[in-house]
Amino acid sequence: MGLTASSLALTQYDVEEVQEHCDGRFTHREIQSLYKRFRSLDKRHKGYLSEDELMSIPELAISPLASRVVQVFQNLNFKDFCRMLSAFSDRASREEKLDFMFRVYDVDRDGFISLSDLETIVKHLVGSSLNEEQVAELITRAMEELSEVRRKNKGKASGESGGGITFAEYRLILEGATKLPTVRVPVGFD
Repeated sequence: MGLTASSLALTQYDVEEVQEHCDGRFTHREIQSLYKRFRSLDKRHKGYLSEDELMSIPELAISPLASRVVQVFQNLNFKDFCRMLSAFSDRASREEKLDFMFRVYDVDRDGFISLSDLETIVKHLVGSSLNEEQVAELITRAMEELSEVRRKNKGKASGESGGGITFAEYRLILEGATKLPTVRVPVGFD
């Protein structure tokens, strides 16, 4: 890709390369708009976004899962940033959205949402509104529901994982969810 950290504009080739990298999830105008936003966030013109720069996005900063999302997105160049963001496109499949959400919840990146991962996520979501005992009770109930899902769907999800939630199980758990995260890229606003 012919762009550098200080490039002011993308060439047609650059845009097409990003579109290909994102499996066509973004239009030419959306990629140009994302690049403009990326450059404005990249204060030191390094070619990637640091944790502080990502946390300067107001919509992200107010999320209880901001620190987890930032861990997934930090230090990505523009092309990979677009690829990661493409999971939120309204053109992304349900499977891609679930995959991204699973990666946010899989704190230790071992391919499972373990008890420890679940505890970390629950604490991010509830903050100090629940004490340790209440958090433990919530996690216990979640794991009991997982056992019930496993019992009901024997054979649909890929094997037990020592208490952790596999991606296949995660997909089954969210089977009825109708709303998954979507990001609209504003274009034409200067």
